[in-house]
Amino acid sequence: MTRSNALPLYIQLTDTYAPAWGCGGPVRLMFDYGRWLSRDFQVTAYTSDVHHDFTRIPLRSEIIDGVSVRRHRLFFPKLAKRSIYLLSPSMFLQAARQIYRSGGPAVVHFVVFRGLVPIYAMLLRILFGKRVALVHSAFGSLYFKRAIYRQVYDWLFMKQFVRLVDLRLAQNQHESEAYEAICRVNGARGEPHIVLFPLHLDGVTLDHARFTESGKSPAAVREARKMLGIPEDAIVFLFLGRLHPSKGILRTIDAYLEFSRSCSRETLLLIVGHDHGFQNEVEQYISGKEIQSKVRIINNVYETRFDYYFLADLFLGFPTIFEETMLASLEAMACGTPILVSREADVPFVEEDQAGRVIDFDVSTAAAAMGAIAQDLESFQKGARGAAAKHFDGAAASTRLSALLSKLISGNTALETFSETEAPRPGQAARESPLKPVS
Repeated sequence: MTRSNALPLYIQLTDTYAPAWGCGGPVRLMFDYGRWLSRDFQVTAYTSDVHHDFTRIPLRSEIIDGVSVRRHRLFFPKLAKRSIYLLSPSMFLQAARQIYRSGGPAVVHFVVFRGLVPIYAMLLRILFGKRVALVHSAFGSLYFKRAIYRQVYDWLFMKQFVRLVDLRLAQNQHESEAYEAICRVNGARGEPHIVLFPLHLDGVTLDHARFTESGKSPAAVREARKMLGIPEDAIVFLFLGRLHPSKGILRTIDAYLEFSRSCSRETLLLIVGHDHGFQNEVEQYISGKEIQSKVRIINNVYETRFDYYFLADLFLGFPTIFEETMLASLEAMACGTPILVSREADVPFVEEDQAGRVIDFDVSTAAAAMGAIAQDLESFQKGARGAAAKHFDGAAASTRLSALLSKLISGNTALETFSETEAPRPGQAARESPLKPVS
């Protein structure tokens, strides 16, 4: 048994973890959550042994910014390109042993909606009962896709999933509503515990000399473009994220071309990210339209991505599924770059703060919105920076998360009424990270 004054356990079960930053927003968010909570919880992340490029990470325990990271073998890593992660059962066994030895409460937080990770989480809940509180962050994984294996999985496990998860964290209103519908269909009793916990920006280190009171420094933009071989006077559009069919890259190209045909200035579209099995099709699409000079694909620039955010005039995000974790759009705003996104990638406060536009996507609507923003770039740049600082602050999110989990393990079930203004006990403020997932 653990000492009575020992910290409670906060355990993350994830398919991938730092430094696999290229796997997208969930990795960066869970990394922040872990380091935030390491002052008030004993934090352990159980994860796989692969990078975002599917190369192996040594199987060893290590401490990353206060988090004990324990990696386990991922079998058949090529299947991960199809989002099938076959993680060793040793993940479950090691987590179970840690909970058993602690003798105290444990929060188990996971972000996968289907697969071995949620099965392992449910087994821990069944094995230890109320000593374990399950927390699930949907992170854009609730979208519907017709597939036989999904139907079989849901038939076998979804009712148990809905019954056993104690707290669900949703990024925006659409995700919350989708989660409520899933719970109803699968026989949830009473109101499911769903708390809105939006995206945040944390650990973003920017050179403030690049900015002026009215937006970006034109000289700094030209310098950044020259350094990276980008035309200094062009209107530059940016997509940044995984090269995956659901990201809407092809329709982003179509909308950009529609705009560029009516624009008298030189334009350029940058498609920045790592290939998730879709790059070849994107390249063929570009070649078929004979626009190789107008669209560039740039891979593996995670550490320098903020330079691309900064030098761009407008960030574009038109995914074909609801994507509640489009963290790239927040990072773009922090760099003074306004965003144009479809409803599937809705970001609150964007239009109210003149930080960009959220549209019902079609090609002509998107092209028209690009033109409207391009005509008033300075105002939108200022609005983007202001919205990022005002609404998506990491320190406030850190305080809220710690207080929320403390309520959960104390047995407080009135989570829907949780107030953002409630502060945890003294000493729970977020710490600056010496290992930041930024350039």
